[in-house]
Amino acid sequence: MPERIKQFIEKEHITFFALCNPFFVFRLLSHHRYIHFFLIGVTGVGINLVLTWFFAEFVFGRSRYFDAYLIGLAGNLVYNFILHTVITFKTTRAHSKRFIVFIFYALLMTALQAYLVKIITQIVGVDYYLFVIASIILFFSTVSFFIFKLSVFNEKINENTPA
Repeated sequence: MPERIKQFIEKEHITFFALCNPFFVFRLLSHHRYIHFFLIGVTGVGINLVLTWFFAEFVFGRSRYFDAYLIGLAGNLVYNFILHTVITFKTTRAHSKRFIVFIFYALLMTALQAYLVKIITQIVGVDYYLFVIASIILFFSTVSFFIFKLSVFNEKINENTPA
């Protein structure tokens, strides 16, 4: 386990039992700006949907909805990166490197989440598909927040990287 993760766990007094306490988890997440992260993600999804709708309805036509979706996805990712850089994590350098890692990670997580939704929904039944989707999004949102905080958007890691 990387040293910075060990230090974070020790500093925040994270244990298995602490993670089972919803009050501890909420305090931990809000203290580390997770609420900002989550709200930016939610508004990013809204931007994705609006852009997809606009390009499918007024530019490409519905038959090319997937092209419209890709534009919406790109808009969402750029929006999320900019706001996470400025508001959530307040980084000041190495933005190009961070952007490349952010995009790669986001696309990888999107593929993983889609795969898990498909597998878990088959196991629990299609009647619970929305619960499965919401649960997976919430779980990976939390994981992504800490991955971003401890690596991608961590200024200390990128101190020697030029802007």
